[in-house]
Amino acid sequence: MPRKNRRQHGEGSIYQRRDGRWVAAIFLGYKADGKADRRYLYGDTAEEAVAARDAFNETRRAGFTPPAGKGETVGELLTHWLHNVAKRTVRDTTWHDAYRPKTEKHLIPRLGRPRVKDLSEEDVEAFVTSMQRDGYAPSTIIGCLMILSQALDLAVRRKQIQRNVCKYIEGRPKGSDFEALPPERDEVAVILDALPRRRNGVRWATAAAVGQRRGETLGLTWPMLDLTNLDKATMRIAWEIVRVPWQHGCEDPHACGAAHHLRRCPPTNCPKRRASGRPHVCRTRLCPDGCDGSHPGRCIRAWCAPDCEGHAKACKARRDGGLVMTEPKSKKSKRTVPIPRPLAELLVLHQLAQATEREAGGWVGWGHEPSSCSRRPRPREVVCPKCRRPIARDALVFTKPDGMPVSPSDDWREWSSFLAELGLPPYRPHDLRHFSVTLQLEEGVDVGVVADNHGHSSPDFTRRRYQHVAERVQRESADQVGKVLWRSAGDSSD
Repeated sequence: MPRKNRRQHGEGSIYQRRDGRWVAAIFLGYKADGKADRRYLYGDTAEEAVAARDAFNETRRAGFTPPAGKGETVGELLTHWLHNVAKRTVRDTTWHDAYRPKTEKHLIPRLGRPRVKDLSEEDVEAFVTSMQRDGYAPSTIIGCLMILSQALDLAVRRKQIQRNVCKYIEGRPKGSDFEALPPERDEVAVILDALPRRRNGVRWATAAAVGQRRGETLGLTWPMLDLTNLDKATMRIAWEIVRVPWQHGCEDPHACGAAHHLRRCPPTNCPKRRASGRPHVCRTRLCPDGCDGSHPGRCIRAWCAPDCEGHAKACKARRDGGLVMTEPKSKKSKRTVPIPRPLAELLVLHQLAQATEREAGGWVGWGHEPSSCSRRPRPREVVCPKCRRPIARDALVFTKPDGMPVSPSDDWREWSSFLAELGLPPYRPHDLRHFSVTLQLEEGVDVGVVADNHGHSSPDFTRRRYQHVAERVQRESADQVGKVLWRSAGDSSD
């Protein structure tokens, strides 16, 4: 016969410590190392400890077992996710240009102190309000929320928390509606007429006709072009050029960049003042947005932290940076597209001009170097996956006169000066891609074909992104139908 007041199986024990607090201990089984897995819940009275135990058991019955201890902070979770998860799953440029700055400059300073299990919807909503109050764009705030949500999803999958609070916040900012504003057809005609006078000018004709992204244009290689039959010429888009930030290769990054740290100068007796040589201009404040340069010194966005480990570009042993070849942003971006015959003819002439430059001397080229890269190229391999350079030093279609690659920033500056010479508005190089999509849609090309030609994720994306073009095409189609129908009716009445 069971003893009266005997504890039930799994109920746990309740006892009072010497300091007067009550403890409810629950046995959960055994860990992987064979040790007992127990949880201890505390209260100032026995009733509080029992209530904490009942709440814990209720959570377990719902399918979630809270982790032991206080748990990690939001900052610790974001740091782990950024360096050990996101860095291996997203492109280098995405990580350096978006994930890292948003995490380290916004999320961790503003939202990193609470424990992950204690983070609430109100905390995230207050973060959004503070970002809006400081004047950040909706796209920046949306990007921060996306990063935070991905990190919290990881914590949910690993049963560190029960739910992702980012999915339940109110007042989520909305991004502005996109509307492509590409050059008009007569403006593109002016550009095409002037391109033969520009070295490498055919690269912008390629962007207008094919619509690849700027990095895909600059990363185009001759093995990816099939110009044997100009009437059936094709282009395989499988690589693009990007610039990746340099990493320190030295043992002490902080000391390595000591000469480049941006620190606030003291108001008097600045130790940086030089007794002779180039004068030192003290920096005492940060530059606001839209600074006109009327103050002494250079414009500064932010001071360096006391433990700054940046300025890797100046490191003598720098590594893993600079211009590299990488695969496009998605599987859909890898594609083979036909190119019109006039463009194929221009590319053939460009190939002959490039061969003439190589023979003139001073040509260096850019590609895989066996002396610095230990990987042995495989047959028919175009780009070395280790050093991320073309296997052949003459593989790039668009290069500088010495055969080195054209950086995206140099391409932007040359494009801007080119438009200024022609007296055209300052369009972005990416606007030529929008022009290509708009042109094909207006000419009645099926939206699925347009999506495939430009590497869009789906035809639905193309419809949403260029809805204004579809509406204009539908209006023209309705007008054409009306003309045909009522003309036929008029003919039958005669």
